[in-house]
Amino acid sequence: MSGLLAISRSVFASRHRLAVACLDRLGGDESGVWSGDDASVMVTRKNWELGCDFSDRVLVLETASCVVGADASLYHRADLVRALSAAGISLTGTSPSHLIAASYQLWGESLVDHIEGDYAFVIWDRRRQRLIAARDPLGSRPLYFARVGKGVAIASSSKSLAELIGGTGNLNLATLGTQVAGLAWALGTDSSFDGVESLAPGHRLAHEQCELRVSRFWHPPAAPDQRPVGAEQAAEELRSLLGNAVTQRLSRDLTTVWMSGGWDSTAVFAAGQHALAPSDRGRLRPVSISYPLGDPGREDEIISRVASHWKADVRWLRSDDIPLLEGLAERAARSDEPPAHLYELWNRQLARTTRDAGARVTLDGGGGDQLFQVSDVALAARLQKGELVEFARLATSRRGRGWRHLARASVLPLLPESLLRAAGRWLHRPIPRHYFERSVADWMRPEFVEREGLRERDLAVLRRVRGKDLAHAESMMYLTLPVWSHGASYMRGALLDEGVEVRSPLLDLRLVEFALRRPVSERASPGETKTLLRKSMSGLLPADVLAPRKFRTGMTYGFSKLRMREAYPALVAQLLSKPLRLADLGMVEPAKLRAAAERCSAGRADEAVQVNLFHAMKVEFWLRGLDAPAAIVSAARKQHGARVAVPAA
Repeated sequence: MSGLLAISRSVFASRHRLAVACLDRLGGDESGVWSGDDASVMVTRKNWELGCDFSDRVLVLETASCVVGADASLYHRADLVRALSAAGISLTGTSPSHLIAASYQLWGESLVDHIEGDYAFVIWDRRRQRLIAARDPLGSRPLYFARVGKGVAIASSSKSLAELIGGTGNLNLATLGTQVAGLAWALGTDSSFDGVESLAPGHRLAHEQCELRVSRFWHPPAAPDQRPVGAEQAAEELRSLLGNAVTQRLSRDLTTVWMSGGWDSTAVFAAGQHALAPSDRGRLRPVSISYPLGDPGREDEIISRVASHWKADVRWLRSDDIPLLEGLAERAARSDEPPAHLYELWNRQLARTTRDAGARVTLDGGGGDQLFQVSDVALAARLQKGELVEFARLATSRRGRGWRHLARASVLPLLPESLLRAAGRWLHRPIPRHYFERSVADWMRPEFVEREGLRERDLAVLRRVRGKDLAHAESMMYLTLPVWSHGASYMRGALLDEGVEVRSPLLDLRLVEFALRRPVSERASPGETKTLLRKSMSGLLPADVLAPRKFRTGMTYGFSKLRMREAYPALVAQLLSKPLRLADLGMVEPAKLRAAAERCSAGRADEAVQVNLFHAMKVEFWLRGLDAPAAIVSAARKQHGARVAVPAA
């Protein structure tokens, strides 16, 4: 992951310098700039990214017809090279930038239909005076854009573009308020700055002759296959797809797998070991977290059995040595956007262990939950189809979750919007209008929530996704809602600081499209989940590891609860040591936020309040890290439409 900036048409040089400075966090070691033809392209990278497993020694690539700036790891390269060669396209290099340039030469804007990988890139077409940008279908790398006069600017940093178009005082209050309220689903649709938009995953942008076009190029399968192949054949195909996805993502030397005892990361490890020649299996090594006996996160014994099955050594990291919230204020102040993930330091510690092992690339199990299981909305899907016997069997198998929960999961998704609205008016209180909807934190000012339409923004994003039935729609939501790519791309940027690139074989696009075509019943049946994934690993993982489990394992709530209890007293003291910027902006009621913070500090708040407080604190600390108080007073004046006193620094 690198820093990109591309600008069509001129901007003030002083603002350009500020924009470039914001990219140092994503690179800063080596930079390349191309300027001309009424455009400029800039790329900055860390030194280690210049290796042959990443960008090679390419920064900005200039050809006779185009200029390319790429933040990309491309897979299935042999297939792409064959297609280019068959069309008579000669390659002048094998870096991702060279492959993107050659693909553009052959297919133009449609190159995104032919390249596969984790990418964000910009192309300046020198002949047509056209700027092209695209982001991969699952949004593994960030990419933002902003209009600059009659031109456009594109960057991997939202703050970079904010500086370019006038400074960081133009805050997007709805985006920030969404986080402070403990909502999530609309995150990633916009940046935290007015005028700076996120290019959605699977979308491309084209700017030509003052016209800006943004279009979607990837569309997941609209419904499962009507006549799918049998489970045995499908399991063999899945095993092959996953093995290939793993080998495509390996570095030339050593690659680690962040392996828990669940079925996703162990499948990644086993499929990779199976696909590699016996002499090469040492190239793929597990890194795992050891939790104390009795901790709900402990899977040490399962992990050890998997490693022993493949005669592999595990590099262990003790959970007792992993921080969770340390340095939150400082990390927030350095970030382009408020920190996206509670478990950032947890992931950073895994990355450091990967570096200690001598690797720059690690694989994870991301994607398994999205593709191979489904929530209890499967109950509503059964009712929707009139499958009453199957509904009863599935409900009985999940009765341990509580009948009240199961009733809500079964009925709420089937109720019409008009009925839910009417019920809310009759009860004089908000009631859930979507089974994924979250409650607004009670410290939010109701007038702010109403004015910015926070609840409706979240609901609009949830309702936008369609599927053959409720269960299939949920799978589509797990893959296409912007919040997932928002968190993933933020985390990849954080791990760039640690010198590690994370790759997710289960999110290989070939595997994703295969899984979405499979029957939803393979994701949820009585007493079973992830049945197809487990079947595909038969013989590659110990039978007792693949067997259904009476209780969920690998739960991190014990770890996070302990760490929050340890960290919150100091964090709350830091939060309350200064006037709240969130109050200056009219977002929160200070007394309520203070009371909730003090309950968390004393260990008297439930987990939901603790997590919501994390999101409120990260935004507050991020605001304090801006060029405040100018940024705050600018946004507050826009919010209130009146003169506002400058808050104390």
